[in-house]
Amino acid sequence: MKTLMKYTPKQIDEISHGKPSEIAAFITGLLLYIEKLENHIVTLETRVKVLERQVGLTSTNSSKPPSSDGLRKPKSLRETGGKKGAPKGNDGHTLEMIDQPDEIKWHKVKVCPHCETSLTDVRSEGYARRQVFDLPFPRTVVTEHRVEKKCCPHCSAHQQASFPENVIAPAQYRDGWTAWCTYLNVFHYLPLERISQLFQDLTGYRPSEATLLNRLASVSKKIEPLNIYIQEQLVKSPVLHADETGLRIEGKTQWLHVVSNSEWTLYHVHKNRGKIAIDERGCLPIYRGTLVHDCWASYFHADYSFTHALCGAHLLRECQGIIDYDHHQWATDMKNLLQEACYHKKKWGHDGKPIENAIVLDWEQRYDRILEQGEKEWITNSKPDAPTKRGRKKKSKAANLGERLRIHKSTVLRFIRDEHVPFDNNLAERDIRMMKVKQKVSGTFRKQEGAEEFARIRGFISTLRKQNRDIFSSLTSVVHGQFSFE
Repeated sequence: MKTLMKYTPKQIDEISHGKPSEIAAFITGLLLYIEKLENHIVTLETRVKVLERQVGLTSTNSSKPPSSDGLRKPKSLRETGGKKGAPKGNDGHTLEMIDQPDEIKWHKVKVCPHCETSLTDVRSEGYARRQVFDLPFPRTVVTEHRVEKKCCPHCSAHQQASFPENVIAPAQYRDGWTAWCTYLNVFHYLPLERISQLFQDLTGYRPSEATLLNRLASVSKKIEPLNIYIQEQLVKSPVLHADETGLRIEGKTQWLHVVSNSEWTLYHVHKNRGKIAIDERGCLPIYRGTLVHDCWASYFHADYSFTHALCGAHLLRECQGIIDYDHHQWATDMKNLLQEACYHKKKWGHDGKPIENAIVLDWEQRYDRILEQGEKEWITNSKPDAPTKRGRKKKSKAANLGERLRIHKSTVLRFIRDEHVPFDNNLAERDIRMMKVKQKVSGTFRKQEGAEEFARIRGFISTLRKQNRDIFSSLTSVVHGQFSFE
């Protein structure tokens, strides 16, 4: 049938005065054309909705990291009208005077400024003091090793003493350079070229990047036994956190896995994201406690014996995405329920009193009612997203989230019954985030070995920070082979 725009008023008038069969055929074609337009409009609206969702996704309504928000102004979580400055409970860092200064400079009173009388010989009544903290310019200490040469008076053989085992070249850098290189590269993420430049500016000596890489490799080798000890401690923990993120190595995307708790951190680099990588690390396959994660399917494999707990923060963001773009009431109700439970969980940790069982049962019943009501909202529209798509129809994000919440109810709400299980997986996300910072500052890894060495050392440094140990002195002890967690 012609489109309506191709019919002239005269043609339409002729059809209206024609035979009933002609009028019926025209109306039938018109209805078919309208139905076709309606289907096309629905398809276009669906596509627009999908594109709007993709463009509007941020770290507040999806699993995207905050770094992907770009220049968008983030929504402040602070309440207006509150006090400025450090948050409540922050101890702060104030420079305080010490009892034993390295140097004392006296400033004497020689003349009275009021009457100009000399006070040189007047006895002092005391003093006031102020201290100035300064950082001296670094100085390189060069130690020359000399081995004695002698000739045996009995057999006339020439003999020479042995150099220390760690002195293997005519001129070489000592352990202090190794500790500084590790500290600057792995903790502060300085690229090797900038570390070389920094050393040259401060000392006049510029070690090559190859030298620095060899130093990092030596530290990684010494830390390897410590990582085994870290893994042993993690397996004993009642609750662990796990996460993974992409890592660019040799121009390809590989995966960085982390398993951690509040005291220990273990990183692992692998080309796979799933079960193969998890099994190769060897920590989770023998773990029997509770693992907090982001619902990655590989963690639910039947071979693993640990209990699951899902990250509530991820669920809140996904609910917010449904609220923003689908306007479902059930997502708002579920978000309110999770936030209410999170508040009581924090109060539980502060007061030391568990949540009353009656409240827990009420939350679980509300949880079920919300999903029952939500099913009416997330039922997928019978019309296809696009006329060219075939096969099984893709579910909406709301339907996927709702079914996931239904299947993993006990896993989602585990934090309200177990005092050791937190509401979110933020601990693992913080551990992962620092490795993403490394890529932004220093770029990608050029070799697989370099990425593995960096991950091994970074896990050790993360553990040091969690245990409030001094990082530089600990690295120095590692270099000297003297460090031990025990």
